[in-house]
Amino acid sequence: MDFFRRSNWDIIGKTWTWYAISGTLIVLLMGLWAVRGLNYGIDFTGGAIVRYQLSHPVAASAADEVQVISKIRDALGKIDARLAKSSIQVAGGNTILIRTGEVANDEEAAKQDQAILQVIESLYGTTHGPIEALGRESVGPIVGAELRAAALRALIIGQLLILVYITIRYEFCFALGGILGLFHDLALLTGFMVLFNVELNSWFVAAILTVLGYSINDSVIIFDRIRENRGRHRHATLGPVVNASLLETMQRSINTTATTLFPLLALFFLAGPVMQGFALALLLGIFFGAYSSIFIAAPFVVLWDRWTHKTAGVTSYAAARPAATTAAEAGNGVTVGNGEVEAPAGSRPSAVETMRRAAEVAQEEKRQARRERRAKKRAKEQQRKPRKPR
Repeated sequence: MDFFRRSNWDIIGKTWTWYAISGTLIVLLMGLWAVRGLNYGIDFTGGAIVRYQLSHPVAASAADEVQVISKIRDALGKIDARLAKSSIQVAGGNTILIRTGEVANDEEAAKQDQAILQVIESLYGTTHGPIEALGRESVGPIVGAELRAAALRALIIGQLLILVYITIRYEFCFALGGILGLFHDLALLTGFMVLFNVELNSWFVAAILTVLGYSINDSVIIFDRIRENRGRHRHATLGPVVNASLLETMQRSINTTATTLFPLLALFFLAGPVMQGFALALLLGIFFGAYSSIFIAAPFVVLWDRWTHKTAGVTSYAAARPAATTAAEAGNGVTVGNGEVEAPAGSRPSAVETMRRAAEVAQEEKRQARRERRAKKRAKEQQRKPRKPR
């Protein structure tokens, strides 16, 4: 944490750069989404369940079931990559259920059933056979239109509740920044799923909710530090306060993200094809969530503050004397009495020191404004006094 507290990277000063990068990426990915569409899996599109019964049990425990499913999946993947993504279950120890995607016609379905039967016979026909095919049964999507609509409604209601809570807990601009970050994460996550052509099943809904929860939690931590620093440095302009708060929480964000991504990387490379899509979604989503909390949500608070001051016609110190304030906020020097900037004697000041100096500069400006108002008031009073006759 000390490394970032001693630094003074101008994150807020490059706000439009971060927004331009994210905006360009989102537009390109949304264009790809419009052209290609999402690759919905069996859970969204429906398909069929084929059942095969062995004469002798093939799995006596949960560990045996996992081993059987892994063997069948690997064997199916060698004959058809689509079958490797099927949902496979072992029921009663001797019945194998395989949920496959939709096929074009009955002839294709018969070929698929025969291919699956040959795989199972090659694996277990000699030791657990004979094997009986119990037939094919068409099934609808697990994640149907009604469930998708319910998930969308839940997502909208959740965003509204987050908006209300953060508004009460902090301010309305903080809530808008947090919601903007969530939409940023959702757009990028969905866009990259399209880019990598990942087959989406019911796990995608769980991944989205996990990512959004992680992202808003990271944003709230940063918002809390911003509020704390604003209380300590009431006279400082919001820009240096937010910038220092981001640098103070940077190490925490990096540590949290890294410790979360390491097990997800292991899951992605070691858990097999069924879990790879879920692990990839979490990897990308948590990275985007950490990015948006720092470079999207928090800078929005500063943009909103500047916009409201401009709309209200309030001229801040930064607007009145841009040269002095910009240099002071950037940490390049100390503002002296005549409004000029004096280079620091030592090393470049940290973000925390810059925030403190910005508070001192703003407070001195307010004192100067009060002195000018008092001088004008005295001048007016002198003008109103009646002159003594000669």
